[in-house]
Amino acid sequence: MKDSCFVRAVLLAAALPVFPAYGASAELLESLETQMGQAAISARFQSSDAFSFTEAQEVRTLAVLEATYRAVRADFPALADQVAVTIIPVDRDLSAVGHVSGRSDAPGVVVLEISMSGAGGVDGAILDGLESTFAHELHHLVRGWTISGNRFGPGIAIAAANEGLAVVYAATLTGKAYAGNAPPAAGLAIEWAREVRGLPLHADYGQWMFAHPDGRAAVGYRTGSFIVRRAMENSGREIVDLSTLNPDEIWSLAEID
Repeated sequence: MKDSCFVRAVLLAAALPVFPAYGASAELLESLETQMGQAAISARFQSSDAFSFTEAQEVRTLAVLEATYRAVRADFPALADQVAVTIIPVDRDLSAVGHVSGRSDAPGVVVLEISMSGAGGVDGAILDGLESTFAHELHHLVRGWTISGNRFGPGIAIAAANEGLAVVYAATLTGKAYAGNAPPAAGLAIEWAREVRGLPLHADYGQWMFAHPDGRAAVGYRTGSFIVRRAMENSGREIVDLSTLNPDEIWSLAEID
């Protein structure tokens, strides 16, 4: 397992085009790091038996993370001053969500999984889904929708609203949308929304958010995307504004009978 700090990576990225054959000296990097101050993103890159991130991949990854952090912080100034990110290579098909998945473990703590198995490998995943997935997870940090230190109670309806807000925010910020988070056709989406709204408080999270026994996938995420977009249409409010509301208010604006 290797640890990397964003500031050093970005300095390398900036210096390499200037000194293509030699890179930047250690003295130059140390001087620039001191001038720039503390990094917003601290990252830990994990290796697997079959894969280790190259320095170039780390630099590109960290540049995306920092740029995304700054964009989200501009929309949500309450975002934590520092975010710790663990990046893990996985041999799993994540094509439905841009080849990158994530979770918000705790306030200020995010885990990202980057698929090695897509057509473009890790490099393709960094280009495709990293920005959107990280924006999604940062949105969770802003709202307090984290595994540890969660500000919300149980229930798939709550999860759907919170995930839907993050899905729509990330799509709005990055201009990228993915099939794994897309709502079904309009008529079916209403049915799913009514179904989710009527679930018992402690309905199985894994079934409704990930893999349902009837073959449906990501019902909660896809329903959440639907109700959030419907709430935006009904209210005329933009996604950043809507993100200040609680799940019940989102459902109310969505007007699901």
